[in-house]
Amino acid sequence: MNYDKSMIEEMEGSDFAKCICLTDISVKTVIVGFPGMGLVGAIAAQHISEKLKLDTIGFIEGSVIPPVAVFLDGYLRHPYRIMGRKDSDIAVFIGESVVSPFGAYHMSKAVMEWAEKHGAKEIIALDGFPFLDPKDETKVFMVAEPEIKEKAEKLNIPPLRSGFIRGFAGAMLNKTMISSVDGFAFLVGTRPDLPDPGGAASLIKTINTYKGTEINVDTLKEQSESIKKKLAELALQTQEMNIQPPSQKRKSNFYT
Repeated sequence: MNYDKSMIEEMEGSDFAKCICLTDISVKTVIVGFPGMGLVGAIAAQHISEKLKLDTIGFIEGSVIPPVAVFLDGYLRHPYRIMGRKDSDIAVFIGESVVSPFGAYHMSKAVMEWAEKHGAKEIIALDGFPFLDPKDETKVFMVAEPEIKEKAEKLNIPPLRSGFIRGFAGAMLNKTMISSVDGFAFLVGTRPDLPDPGGAASLIKTINTYKGTEINVDTLKEQSESIKKKLAELALQTQEMNIQPPSQKRKSNFYT
């Protein structure tokens, strides 16, 4: 991937993040999915990018990015990538590692600058929240700026009444409030301790409704059912071990 390295070198020695774009495109919607609760945002963003057949058109570079090298099938790729296509009005930002609170400020600023430069009208953050009511699992809620209340109401998605959004998604929404770019978040009820492809599928179905896309989520649903089945099997095995008399419990060793 070739680019003008002076764009980065001139900023070395300071705390910064910068979007390096290799393709000149115009977009309407920017979708951001970085690792967070249940990894739902990251899973959804990756799936959307694959199904829309978006290409890597750039990346985020900076001193605030965690020192993590990402590779797939032995080939390196940037941990924070910009996915897009000239004939698509959607761009997707994909992140492979959690952004630090300090880095979130600089990275959200970089994403906002890129969005404004490329004509974006809206930024949608995808993330999860720990549900309290079991009925809220995989249910999608919306958090939006007051200025786009009517848009939010037309989507017929219930708002989260109060609370706060941590991490990059929160920093990104704060940036949209002081920008002409509309900002809102789709948040799905999820479990904080496990990857949740089912929650990601719910987010994508919401994107389908909003953008008129037809992104298939069957594979994500299958992964979700597989995870639930494995968890149920593990819970049953644990229960059986706990009810066995101590003398009947199999002795553990180094290998088992």
